[in-house]
Amino acid sequence: MLLQSGEIKHYAKGDVIFKEGDPPSFTLLLLAGVLQVFMVRSERELILNEPEPGTILGELAVICGIPRSASLRAKTDSVVVQWKAQEFGRLLVRHTLFSERVLGQSLRNLIEKERSIVDSLVEEQSAKKG
Repeated sequence: MLLQSGEIKHYAKGDVIFKEGDPPSFTLLLLAGVLQVFMVRSERELILNEPEPGTILGELAVICGIPRSASLRAKTDSVVVQWKAQEFGRLLVRHTLFSERVLGQSLRNLIEKERSIVDSLVEEQSAKKG
């Protein structure tokens, strides 16, 4: 069902899949490879997460209808299932178990991003003091 509702896409190492601020036109499920969620601040790149296969990405922007909160690129050659925003919404409405998995994972992703940002701030403050 999930594969049939979307489109299989291949990304080469280094390909940027979306950028922070982009419109939320799709969500994806990582099938193979490793991706990097990152932000650029003060000309520095901050890696927030390195999702592995089985991870759904870009869902919060699509669900909330807001621009992307971070950028995403392929750390290794990667394969994903990509769902257009409308199709992803239909999947959430029609399949309760899928919706529950997406919600749980989305909350875990938010917590991981928050921890990563806090850790980065602590490191930066320590470097300034030392």
